[in-house]
Amino acid sequence: MRRRVARLFSRYGSIQISGSRSAKFCVVGVCLALGTGVYLSVRSVMPPPPVTSEKTPATREAPQGERAPQKVKKDAAPNREFAHAPRNKMREKPKEDALKKAFRDQPIMSPPNEERLTTEAGKFSKSDTVIGVLMAHKVPRSEIQKVLDSVRNKRIFSRIRTGRRYEVRKKDGEFHEFVLQIDNESRLIISRTPNGTMTASKEAIPYSIDVVRIQSRIESSLYKAIADGGGAPVLVNELSDIFAYVIDFHKDIRSGDEVEVLVERKHLRDEFTGYGRILAAEFIVGDRRHTAVYFKHAGGRYYNFEGESLRRAFLRSPLRYTRISSRFSKRRFHPLLKRYRPHFGVDYAAPRGTPVHAVADGVVAWAGRKRQAGKTIELRHGGGYRTAYLHLYRYARGIRAGRRVVQGDVIGYVGSTGLSTGPHLDYRLIRRGRYLDPLKAELPKGMPLPSSLRPAFNKILDERRTMFDNLPLLKEVQASPAAHEPFSSDAEKRTSRL
Repeated sequence: MRRRVARLFSRYGSIQISGSRSAKFCVVGVCLALGTGVYLSVRSVMPPPPVTSEKTPATREAPQGERAPQKVKKDAAPNREFAHAPRNKMREKPKEDALKKAFRDQPIMSPPNEERLTTEAGKFSKSDTVIGVLMAHKVPRSEIQKVLDSVRNKRIFSRIRTGRRYEVRKKDGEFHEFVLQIDNESRLIISRTPNGTMTASKEAIPYSIDVVRIQSRIESSLYKAIADGGGAPVLVNELSDIFAYVIDFHKDIRSGDEVEVLVERKHLRDEFTGYGRILAAEFIVGDRRHTAVYFKHAGGRYYNFEGESLRRAFLRSPLRYTRISSRFSKRRFHPLLKRYRPHFGVDYAAPRGTPVHAVADGVVAWAGRKRQAGKTIELRHGGGYRTAYLHLYRYARGIRAGRRVVQGDVIGYVGSTGLSTGPHLDYRLIRRGRYLDPLKAELPKGMPLPSSLRPAFNKILDERRTMFDNLPLLKEVQASPAAHEPFSSDAEKRTSRL
């Protein structure tokens, strides 16, 4: 076509030629086709003009009739990667990244399942055994045998009391761990090792402990006073042991006296399990004030607010909380002999078989029967003191002449042997051959704290005084705290806890 046009131009010098109308239209069409092709080829190689939506300082309105200047972004550089690309290629969407597409096409994989830990907890009943409990929780016999073999002292499994807690822990349905409460303070943990064997370890039970205050007025008895304050009878026995050196609970306590106690409470999984240590206590007996504070010195002892040890050389009474049926007298009417005669001791009425304790460290000087005194024990102590225990039912095991005893040891049991109207203990105190009234005799005082320990003791004393002033009374405390430590560790891994 171009050659034909060129020949026409070279021949006639112009496209204005004479001839048929069809030849003229043919020449014009060829020219238009050539012009359109050149325009499209030039436009295809030029970059598209940038599009701006905001006015720039360089932008100005063009006068009417004048072409407006093109708006160009200064920070928009031409994309040279597509500068010479065909128009249809620029309109296509960019292809997805190959790595993303590969991951998109792969099936979604769920994370591996974690090991499922479950715990089955309970308490021993009267007829339960370790083997029976494990079998009830579907533990194979082979695993039960491994549990038994892991403990050297097999007697642990035969001394389980009713109410002791246990846990059977399983991993993915298979036996993994057995936790057994041994006593009130410790537990036994038997766990599977990675090689399939069983190992046993003993550790303290992580109780949750809070401190409460008991305050009450004694009306009829100390037991009732503690119960009215929200406490339990076990606290009466502990208070009797703490103040046994300075208070004779058989004669000193009267109606109207007051008692106040700071004591720990122990919990397991929001369940009250018992009382802990008595931290401090105070008795107001008549016009006297007796105090006690626990201080961790020499294994832990109780001291009064002045720093003197409550532990004395002699106990005030050889029996626990009972009553006095007859006092020390130089002229007493004997109920059986029907005549007046001296009574050089104090009679404590108590049930037959009540334990009798040594009031001080000493050596057994006599253990045998004496006519009217019946079965009798005499102890020899330091400082020229001797004590005698009459009308016993029987002696404690191992008590014989020459045997050394420690303060608080059980040496015999209350009876009614000899000249007696009923079960009671006739307790006598002698010093250098002279009988003393056990209820009035001045006994050696306790040793004071060393001066080096007084700062630490004073700090504890200030804390206890603050508790006495600020802690609520136990009977006013409502429910136990909501969160307490579990019986077992790894609490977050267990589905149920004791």
